[in-house]
Amino acid sequence: MSDSDDEDFTALFFDEARELLEALQEHLNALADGDTDPEVVNAAFRAVHSVKGGAAAFGYEGLAGFAHGFETVMDALRNGELDPAEAGVVEVLQRAGDRMHALVEAAAAGRDAPADDAGLAADLAALTTPAAPKAATAAPSPQNSAANTPEAEVLCRVTPGPSFTESGHDMLRLIRAARRVGLKDVHVDGALPPLDQVDPTDCRLSWDLSFRPPGGPTALEEFFAVYGHTAQIEILPSLPGPPRADTPPDTERPDQSPVARETGDKYLRVELSRIDRLVNLVGEMLITQAANTAAIETAETASAASAQTVDVLSRQLRELQETVMAIRAQPVKSVFRRMPRLVRDLSQKLGKPARLELGGEQTEVDATVIEELAEPLTHMIRNAMDHGLEDPATREAAGKPATGEIRLSAEHRGERVVITVADDGAGVDRERVLAHAVSRGLVGADEHLNPEDIDLLIFRPGFSTSDTVSDVSGRGVGMDVVKKKILAMGGRCTFSSTPGAGTVFQITLPLTLAVMDGMTVAVDDQRYVLPLSSVVEALRLTADDGRALPDGTQVLERRGTYMRMFDLRGAMGLPRGDRAPPLAVVVETEAAGPVAVTVDQVIGQRQIVLKSLEANYGRIEGIAGATILGDGQVALILDIPGLMEAQAAPPRQELMH
Repeated sequence: MSDSDDEDFTALFFDEARELLEALQEHLNALADGDTDPEVVNAAFRAVHSVKGGAAAFGYEGLAGFAHGFETVMDALRNGELDPAEAGVVEVLQRAGDRMHALVEAAAAGRDAPADDAGLAADLAALTTPAAPKAATAAPSPQNSAANTPEAEVLCRVTPGPSFTESGHDMLRLIRAARRVGLKDVHVDGALPPLDQVDPTDCRLSWDLSFRPPGGPTALEEFFAVYGHTAQIEILPSLPGPPRADTPPDTERPDQSPVARETGDKYLRVELSRIDRLVNLVGEMLITQAANTAAIETAETASAASAQTVDVLSRQLRELQETVMAIRAQPVKSVFRRMPRLVRDLSQKLGKPARLELGGEQTEVDATVIEELAEPLTHMIRNAMDHGLEDPATREAAGKPATGEIRLSAEHRGERVVITVADDGAGVDRERVLAHAVSRGLVGADEHLNPEDIDLLIFRPGFSTSDTVSDVSGRGVGMDVVKKKILAMGGRCTFSSTPGAGTVFQITLPLTLAVMDGMTVAVDDQRYVLPLSSVVEALRLTADDGRALPDGTQVLERRGTYMRMFDLRGAMGLPRGDRAPPLAVVVETEAAGPVAVTVDQVIGQRQIVLKSLEANYGRIEGIAGATILGDGQVALILDIPGLMEAQAAPPRQELMH
């Protein structure tokens, strides 16, 4: 096996270790919430055991050693020797899960292991070790000293079983890893059948391994533990007690492989960069297809057969694009499952009992969006805990339950996903917010801001209403980070607050950052694209359709209801024509409801490829990106709510820019 193969297997181990640790965190959260299902403990044990086994196989002794102690505690839990409801038990386990994650990331980056978390290894050991007089462990027994003599030679025979290769093991990797625990010599016994009769699951060879282990028999026992269920491990008499030799090599156990799957589905792990290249290729194909369609539509000699061929190609490309997007889709559960632990930790630090309710965890979004969600959600939860929820006494005085409630949910709305963070706290104290903004020089003392402008002050860099700096808040970097992250992903962050009742934040993000369906419209000779998921209908206007409110806002009456009219020509700074716009496209928005966007022409529906305007030029409020049309022209993709906010905001303020 080549070094590149080893690197591939190592990368696979780290990917799977991260997945296992995410699952472990979810199981520990369930235990903290009082879940008594034995399978929760078993699943947590399997996750720790699998990471330990992989770490030992690849020679990450520090990670394997810590996982071994963690596994011992989990084993005591599943055997009923330790009660998870006992005070402090789950807290230690959660700290241990955090440390395992830190050790995995350090090993993956080639860094030294981080320092022990305030004696965490000792805290783990204390959970399963009864107190004993120091004299009892002051000196090792002569037998133990002899057994751990580094110079003692130990012989081991390894005979792979049918599940050895199926579990991802191979002998060459085992031998290479064994060098780290004192392997000195290898001898192969047995005979192979003819090559055309070789069955990888039917190994007829045995390997005799000679060790001089610097860590003594214990090191070998830990090393071979991962292989004990898939191979027969025989220790010659020089090493008492063969590790797991009493277990048949092919006994079905739920923790037998480093990759534990709870379903029958088969998975193929692919680097995201490869998927990105495929997505880019699909995008270029869509642009080419659009150009081909435009050419056929304008060609006088275009045949019906050519048009039919292009139509077939369009359907095939759409199916290919939808399939590729589905590959990139991931449930938000992977991010949401980290938040209950955060709420519990903050509850203890702040003295505010709170519970977190999760909803829509299976809502799927693009994997690149998932990666960027963790940081803004963490800041929003911290903000809700520190500034939103009141202390128990204040809540009870206001007639509320002493335990606060935060709800984190996700849902699809067309081709966008909306993530909501809501709390039942005190809401935004606008007088206090304004006073702090004035004291810090963020706004002038003589400026008169409306309630919405005051609310937006919390997104300003450096803003905080905390009087002191703590490890939870006070430095004014939380909500500013949220705003920057969400804007960078082409999304928006809005919120509403009711004094005494709570605050609701909403993050609106695109489902994908690659391809979308769009409606192409034109004003003069400029063409723009509206996300098709937000388009309700197109209307032909007459001179009598518009109505003006006292504040000058234009509204349109349709079927007994009124909606705001939005002049796209004016918003884009185009010169006024001689006549009123003949058409309006009704667009649904989160905050303002349906809005009638006036245009000169509706060109039609197309699949478009999103290109980042910010990466290639700079961020423009109200512009979600750009695309290349079939004739080679560039069209801007409009974010109507963003355009409306930019047009309504006074020039003196740049609260969300």
